[in-house]
Amino acid sequence: MSVIIDDTCITCDACLQNCPVNAIVDDMNNPTGESRYYIRPEKCIECVGVYDDPQCAAICPSIGCITWDMPYTKEYEEHYMNNDLYAIGTSKTGKVLSPSHREKKYREDIPLEQRGVGKEVQEEPEELEVG
Repeated sequence: MSVIIDDTCITCDACLQNCPVNAIVDDMNNPTGESRYYIRPEKCIECVGVYDDPQCAAICPSIGCITWDMPYTKEYEEHYMNNDLYAIGTSKTGKVLSPSHREKKYREDIPLEQRGVGKEVQEEPEELEVG
């Protein structure tokens, strides 16, 4: 996955419409049962190879709502498989789509110390100095 929508989501629908891989589901279809939009970690590619930045964060009006998460790779399988934040999907044959099943692309330029700790993908613009 690599990005996550936190509890400040206002369910505005902007991110849902802009995800190029349809990794986002609305609050009514959130598999965790929470009243916010949810990014399916087994689908998200952080827009790598499609856009320069994750489009969900670029369009989100709630600055800081979308944060970096760990890469969806074998190295972080325990993070995704043993955490109540996620409801990992299954294939048509019933196989869990875990990171070891299929790793996802992620932004390698985002350091690990900025992942998994709520580091904002989109930060609020600095105030312009009037001089």
